[in-house]
Amino acid sequence: MKNLFQILPEDFFKPLTSKYRKVYADCILLIFNTFKPEISYGVNREIVVKTLTEYFENDDMEMTFDDEITFIKDAREKANAVIAVLRASGWLEYEQEKNHRLNLVLFEYAVPIIESMNKVIQEEETEYQGLISQIHASLQNKDLYVRPYELIIKGVKENTERLISELKKLNVSIKRHIDKQTNDMSAAEIIDHFFEYHKNIGSKAYLRMKTSENISYFRSSIIEKIEEIMENSAIMERAVAGYMEVEQENDNDKAYDNLVSDLLNVKSMFYRLDEIIEDIDLKHMRYMKNAVLRARFKLATGNNMEGKLSRILNLLTEELNSDEEDREYVSKELSELCSIYTQGYISPESLRAIPVTKKNAVVDNMAEDEMMSGEQRQLYKEALRMKNRTRFSRKNINEYVSSLLEGKEKMSVDEIPIETKRDLIRIIYISIYAGNRANNYEIRRTGKRVRKMGFEFPVFEIIKR
Repeated sequence: MKNLFQILPEDFFKPLTSKYRKVYADCILLIFNTFKPEISYGVNREIVVKTLTEYFENDDMEMTFDDEITFIKDAREKANAVIAVLRASGWLEYEQEKNHRLNLVLFEYAVPIIESMNKVIQEEETEYQGLISQIHASLQNKDLYVRPYELIIKGVKENTERLISELKKLNVSIKRHIDKQTNDMSAAEIIDHFFEYHKNIGSKAYLRMKTSENISYFRSSIIEKIEEIMENSAIMERAVAGYMEVEQENDNDKAYDNLVSDLLNVKSMFYRLDEIIEDIDLKHMRYMKNAVLRARFKLATGNNMEGKLSRILNLLTEELNSDEEDREYVSKELSELCSIYTQGYISPESLRAIPVTKKNAVVDNMAEDEMMSGEQRQLYKEALRMKNRTRFSRKNINEYVSSLLEGKEKMSVDEIPIETKRDLIRIIYISIYAGNRANNYEIRRTGKRVRKMGFEFPVFEIIKR
């Protein structure tokens, strides 16, 4: 696996960590915008210099370059100096055309980083329904099944992972808004913050997720299509061939197992959507509740009990923060009303989280009599081999089915003896692995269902190849 700095130059992030990092960030985005009308990430150097000069003409700040020796005020000099720094850091490069015109070219590895900077600044929202629709449409399009891995499965996997990522980002953004609510905020600040949250999160991303872009709308049909792909041996055969070509995998069985794993992971991610959405709901309700309670407390200035307590506490806070002489007087007066003392422990009712302390224990030397002997080590290896022989791999399932079909051409799944839950799980894997052409069997569904050991599952016939 490659490391990031095997691709990026060593000083790549240097402009963004210097004392002029805000200026460099603005200049990088301005330069990137000048490339948009062009057919490539290259543009005449004078165009870039002119753009940056206009930026610096609105800023009288002195800047130092060349190891902070020379102070620069002229806007054009600043523009040229910034280009030089970005070029030295590996963001830009010069390219000379046939007519001797000098172009500035943006390195390809810098493009995704600048695009990410734009997304962070603009706080772009993801159209959840758009991602779900793409997944659903590709699975429903029969014309794409000629090359199922390249045209369907790979895109479905990537879009599903992106969907989960965007929902997690929404979850974190709600938490960030909750963390902004502090006791120091005034009533006006709490209300402003509430309306900002409602505008950017509550009535946009969150509301769409719960109404017009409900994630669960297409989920059942997507899962159904994924199961059909796994059960169709012809589609799986083409998908395995595509996987081996695209992912450069030479082992047919390994390609099949990886493909099945990808499809099962997609199914699992769609089932997990409920957990993520439930957590988002809890955080959303917590924010709304906190905002209302804080605003009510700050605005409670009437003659009711809450208003009186609020005024008393505000008055005491002001006086306790006053000079030493006044504080001594206040302390004497307060002692007649109530007892105030320092809390020396954190009770379960405390608003402060109880800190978790960790200590690095000293590791004792292993006694010689506790070490495994050669005989014990051999028994442990044999136990691992036994565990490997009993796992639900394609090879083990195929051998199990071959033993069931010994002397038979076909049998119904409800004829398989079921004594434990493990036997039920094995039936599921018989269905999953039926699409592999290397197996000695295939299945044919009957449309019927049977119930055993409290579980209901579809009946299918297992046919010897």
